[in-house]
Amino acid sequence: MDIQAAKDLVWEIWQSTTSEGPRSSWPVESAFDQDCRFFGPAPIGTLTGRSALFETVYQPLAHSFLALRREPYLFLGGVFESQTWVATTGDFTGVFERNWLGIPATGREARLRFGEFYRVEQGRVQEIRCLFDVLGLAAQAGYDLLPPFEGRADVPPGPVLRNGLSRAVQDPNETGATLDLVEGMVGGCNRLDERGLASMGMDRFWHTDMVWHGPWGIGSCHGFQEFQDYAQGPSVASFPDRRGGHHQARIADGVTAAFTGWPSLQGTFNGAPFHGLAPTGKPIGMNLMDFYVRRGDRLHENWVLIDLIDFWAQCGVDLLARLPSGPGHRSAIG
Repeated sequence: MDIQAAKDLVWEIWQSTTSEGPRSSWPVESAFDQDCRFFGPAPIGTLTGRSALFETVYQPLAHSFLALRREPYLFLGGVFESQTWVATTGDFTGVFERNWLGIPATGREARLRFGEFYRVEQGRVQEIRCLFDVLGLAAQAGYDLLPPFEGRADVPPGPVLRNGLSRAVQDPNETGATLDLVEGMVGGCNRLDERGLASMGMDRFWHTDMVWHGPWGIGSCHGFQEFQDYAQGPSVASFPDRRGGHHQARIADGVTAAFTGWPSLQGTFNGAPFHGLAPTGKPIGMNLMDFYVRRGDRLHENWVLIDLIDFWAQCGVDLLARLPSGPGHRSAIG
């Protein structure tokens, strides 16, 4: 499908999402194929069919958050391996009035980070890859389910230059430069050897004043040194043979880019503890999403979502069991 038509379709899906109007109009069901597949974060997991998608994901969100608003800050489209994808990240905001995924409601305004990739064919969404920062919402409710982290807790609502919404047709030369840079950076990550971080050559791809925004439990990093110290360094130390890739989608659009993989990062957890979790000595995989903004000839900003609940489960730890509702009360509606 044409990239611009796919972007227009996905953008229009969510234009009724200010739930000031009737919630039955949120979002546009007819834009999704009847057999649409959904690949989501733990504990939601994989769903098949439009009905399951709405009953398990969208309707519970609308039920749990009063006056729910969707506020995207990156939006882009592209083709990967002959498939058309639209990617977006941002926040759902609203009053958290009913429990969700076992997280107790607060009755206060809350923010739920999201990342989504839509595969569009024949004028409808055929597949969705989605991650929510569930642990970040739990922390807002007063339940910090992970140990204290060295990164910063703040995640700004979008790029510094406010240039993340690539809704119109973009300059193909800019798109090509961004995709080449991201793919070069991914290749550098996969050159990891016994020399550690130095072997990856990341300083060739990032501005020194870069900004990296990870999920709750890792946090944000301001500047290349913090990125190395608090984000990439601990990952390399914990998974010394880690490799990235296995992408379902990897696209660029103007100065923006994004990729996702299920899992996108694989390795053996046989190094240092990872944010308080003891190594298991076993293979692991992380489902993640990366969203980028390029400035000039290097990457400047990066928003990352990782399904840490799924990762901890691979290591034998049920993070959501630490909520007061316990493992027996985790319906999506709550």
